[in-house]
Amino acid sequence: MLILLPIVGQNMESVTLSTKGQVVLPKRVRDALRLAAGQRMTIVIEDRRIVLEPVAPAVRSWQPLNPSGVNLTAAELCQAVDLKRDARRR
Repeated sequence: MLILLPIVGQNMESVTLSTKGQVVLPKRVRDALRLAAGQRMTIVIEDRRIVLEPVAPAVRSWQPLNPSGVNLTAAELCQAVDLKRDARRR
């Protein structure tokens, strides 16, 4: 099976479907859309066409470092940020 990917304003590119159902997007396409490894995509079938669209990354919910409203110095706020960053690295 051959899948054709039109690029707006440019020549079409062709790719081959692997035995595992995988397709490699040409580097020119990845670069044009700024896609990186691990990028999540949605796939839709429209009139015998396969449409892939990048999924926007999930936005993390904002959590205040000082939820109680206590007055903190700049050094104390920086310490809280450092602790959060260090916890993520572990």
